[in-house]
Amino acid sequence: MDINGPEQPAEITLRSCPGTTPGTPLSKNQLKKQRKLAEMLEQRKLRRQKERERRKEKKAVAKANGLPLSAGPSRKELKRRQLSATSSQSSADAISVAIDLDYDDLMQERDIAKCVKQCLRIYTINRRAAQPLRLHFTGIKREGHIHECFKKNDGWENWHVDYHFDRTHTELFDQKQLVYLTCESDTVLEHPQPGHTYVIGGLVDHNHLKGLCHQRATSAGLLTARLPLSEHVDMKTRSVLSTFHVFELLTRVAAGQDWTQAILETIPQRKGAKAKISLGTNAQLKEEKPREPQEDEHKNQPKAES
Repeated sequence: MDINGPEQPAEITLRSCPGTTPGTPLSKNQLKKQRKLAEMLEQRKLRRQKERERRKEKKAVAKANGLPLSAGPSRKELKRRQLSATSSQSSADAISVAIDLDYDDLMQERDIAKCVKQCLRIYTINRRAAQPLRLHFTGIKREGHIHECFKKNDGWENWHVDYHFDRTHTELFDQKQLVYLTCESDTVLEHPQPGHTYVIGGLVDHNHLKGLCHQRATSAGLLTARLPLSEHVDMKTRSVLSTFHVFELLTRVAAGQDWTQAILETIPQRKGAKAKISLGTNAQLKEEKPREPQEDEHKNQPKAES
């Protein structure tokens, strides 16, 4: 009889299994990134909880004082309007916009986060627009960097957006009705046309890949156009806009605003945009300029006889 008792079975670990390779331990930087991400997600949950509590308190105070519970339409009402506006239009009457996200491997991690943040802002702009457009996010690589960044936003799957994974705009739409918006194009967009799809490049590159969107569009044989910025305003800086600024301009003009007003109300003040004065307006201003006071014209006039 073995006085030491029954022999204990050997511990089975990943290292003891044949045909397996032990995982590489994470570096200090990777561990630091993981901790930061976990802290950020936890802080986000706490912030949203506090925001919900503040909204409840505001509603309770407003209700007690007999004030309206909200200053504007609720989220449900905005979504209902958006669904109603887009569903009532046929594809031939609707103006569609596709955000080209087929740049997954060309952006750094922080730029991908900025790109997805702009997509979130585009969705918000479209929900609040007087005339919502049909919105598509195309070229998303499934389980790619952009897809993973979308997953960090709670409820992103419920956005009223058409997501297209592993399919680009050239595979989804009639190329004759596709117009890629680039600042390098020689064609000026006069007005968004119903039945057309306008493609905006979702590339955040800080001008390191200048002209790439235009190059891709022309290589694919697509029509290109640029917004009429220089035709309507003078700016102190370059006329390169963020993705969501381009989208907001399209929504404003599609709803009936003129380009000058839409540009001045959309682009940041730091660009120093001022409306251009046409030749006719300039001539009118000269005509309306008050006449400078002359010396007393009656000083040397003969006096009337008494």
